[in-house]
Parts: sequence; structure tokens; C-alpha cells
Amino acid sequence: MRVFIAIELPESVKEEIARIQEKLKKTRDKIKWVDPSLIHLTLKFLGEINEKELEKVIGAMEKIAGKFTAFNLEIKGVGAFPSSLSPRVIWIGVGEGKDAAENLARKVERELNKKGFASENKKWVPHLTLGRVKLLLEKEKLAEVIQGEKDIQGGSIRVEALSIMKSRLTPKGPIYTVLKHIPLK
Repeated sequence: MRVFIAIELPESVKEEIARIQEKLKKTRDKIKWVDPSLIHLTLKFLGEINEKELEKVIGAMEKIAGKFTAFNLEIKGVGAFPSSLSPRVIWIGVGEGKDAAENLARKVERELNKKGFASENKKWVPHLTLGRVKLLLEKEKLAEVIQGEKDIQGGSIRVEALSIMKSRLTPKGPIYTVLKHIPLK
């Protein structure tokens, strides 16, 4: 099964993200927009794992959750990877709570590494993927639209739990299932 660790978003934030996506649809560029109902903050993607490995993941996340207190996380600011002039992924980032989210992601990475899971080679950057650019037709206009939303507010959430999620890929898009919801202390 394909598994990842995430912070889930309340419906109010997903609705705001849908409004933000609409604001970004001002160009003829071919962008595959993520269904707002599926948007979450991924802390760690594990890929294919088996049941035995899943038990290790659950144990590791329970250990972290028992030591980590709930925090507020502000959804804020549109950007792009690798840059707004050469976008492949359009995202919305975080403001307040960024340090806590980064600390949580580091702890997840470290604890899973102790359990035998590979570490990421790149620094984790907290973001919610809004869309993936398939074909750029109006590069400068899209960069301008992205820059115009760099300070947009997407709402605030109270991070109170970690979710271990299963991802099943289908021709119509991924289907996510919560395998385990682990409250923070």
C-alpha cells in the first residue's frame, strides 16, 4: 500500500483553497489542479510499504504525537516550485506555525529513519500543492498571477493530530483513506 503522513485540513480551509485556485485560473496554461477535497499537508511520503512496516510507522507516529503539543498553522501565500518564472508545481505555503510544522516534520523524518525508512535528500518545505503545470503557454502572465497572490490568506487551522494515510491511484485521481488518526498530546 502507498502510505504518507499528513496533517488534514478542515472543510473551511479547503473551501478557501478552492476560491484561491479560481483566482489563479487566469491564463491559458495547462495546469492540473488538485481537487480541494484532497489537499493536505504532507509531512512524509513513504511510498509502498507492507503491513509489518505500517505497524512500525504507527508506533513511530504514536511516539512523536505523545511528545508534541497542538499548534496553530496559518495557510498563506501562493508560490511555485522551482520558481514562479519556471513553475512546475503551484502551491500555497504557511505563515504562523511554520517553525512548529518544520519541527514536527523533522521529528517524523528522524523517527522513521530510526525504523529503517529512507531519509529525504532535500529540505522539507511546508506547502499545499494547488496544481501541477503541464504546459506553459503564458509564462510571464502566470508568474504575475502567482506573484499577485503571494500574500493571500487561506485560513488558519489547529493542528491536533497526525494522520497516516493510504493513497490508491486511479484513472480519475487518487483516493485517500485514513489508516490511523493519532492525536497530539
